[in-house]
Amino acid sequence: MTKSNRSQNLSVMITDIQGFTSQSSAFSRDEVLGLIRRHSQLMKPVINFYGGTIVKTVGDSFLCTFPSATDAVVCAIIIQLLLKEYNQKQVEDRKISLRVVINSGDISIEGHDIFGDAVNIASRMEGLDCFPGGTIGISETTYLLMNRNEITATKIGPKDLKGISNPVTVYIVPIEQQQLGKLPSNLLRLVEENVETPQGDSKIKKSLEEMSVKVEGFLRESGIGDKARDLGRTISSKMSEKKEFSLHSKEADLMKRLKSFGIDMGILLVALIILNTFWSVSRWIVFGRTTILYKQYISLSRAEQDGWRPDFSSGNNIYRRNAGLYEGIIDFNLKCPFLILWFYFALFWKLKSATPGQVFNGTAVRTLDGEELPWGIAFLRSAFFIFSILIFGIGAATFVLGGKKKTLYDSFCDTKVIELG
Repeated sequence: MTKSNRSQNLSVMITDIQGFTSQSSAFSRDEVLGLIRRHSQLMKPVINFYGGTIVKTVGDSFLCTFPSATDAVVCAIIIQLLLKEYNQKQVEDRKISLRVVINSGDISIEGHDIFGDAVNIASRMEGLDCFPGGTIGISETTYLLMNRNEITATKIGPKDLKGISNPVTVYIVPIEQQQLGKLPSNLLRLVEENVETPQGDSKIKKSLEEMSVKVEGFLRESGIGDKARDLGRTISSKMSEKKEFSLHSKEADLMKRLKSFGIDMGILLVALIILNTFWSVSRWIVFGRTTILYKQYISLSRAEQDGWRPDFSSGNNIYRRNAGLYEGIIDFNLKCPFLILWFYFALFWKLKSATPGQVFNGTAVRTLDGEELPWGIAFLRSAFFIFSILIFGIGAATFVLGGKKKTLYDSFCDTKVIELG
């Protein structure tokens, strides 16, 4: 919020832990701080997701605002369901019994604080006996503003509130009657893994650091890292050497060709592992989260309107975001890397007459006349090579064609693999 004074029509949410003072009286200072911290960790990700703004926290209480009354109430439902699951795993004196009240109306915003009758009414509703811990209470203004096709609320009636001139009609939102009645069993873990951090970019930084550690760990434990460095030095050295060949250069035998193919596949495998790991983080940074790992929406129709589709294949009842054109193209090519393979072989054959694997084994690809491959032949041979080997599985087999041993793609493209002197 800016420091200028203004007014705005918002929904105000106030939460507090029922009986927190008596509950925490037997706790040490660290235990009290730990309970408040856990309470905060469980609530913040949900409030942020629904567009809520945390105006301030005072001990065990939260004061939040929402542009949408529906989002405020749905957020409260999610929080109560989350705490219900959390409490099932706690001993009695560690359970959190949260009371949530919501009122909507015109609010004065001054600096980083809010004032006005709408805030005062929400504050007085918090003390009503009809809203014990574990419940959600809303005012009639919130009830009229929210989408009543998505949320079920039961009318309690008018209540006199201290300092408020007219009675306020209030409603209770019964958790058990909502379309969203329970959460997946792993919700608590998922929310805890996405706890908001003090700095906006620290979560991204942490994810990138974790990605780097995982990749380095994989390369180190598998030994691929050291082998790749040694292989890279050897290939780099050989690429800088000037190799001689002639029209009568000996054609490479099948074993050398298979060894070359194995090295190239190893290089591509490591590259794809690194690219996919990087993509899993950068995709979230550039395009946003791809899934909601628990039901953030009460209504399927609303989720679909916001660009999410249900995906129950994982058993977690998640919603998956519809990917855009560019995002979809990148994701498809990393999962099915035919285009990457095509360019890898074609570019090396055109620019260097050999892939890194072939350089390592002292072979190169040429036309039957001993010339470098034209662009068209390089890409044609690459396409035929990939489909004949990776799909048909017979491209590397030799056949007697025209009285000479040749692979299918060499015969089709009028090329040959020769040994360099």
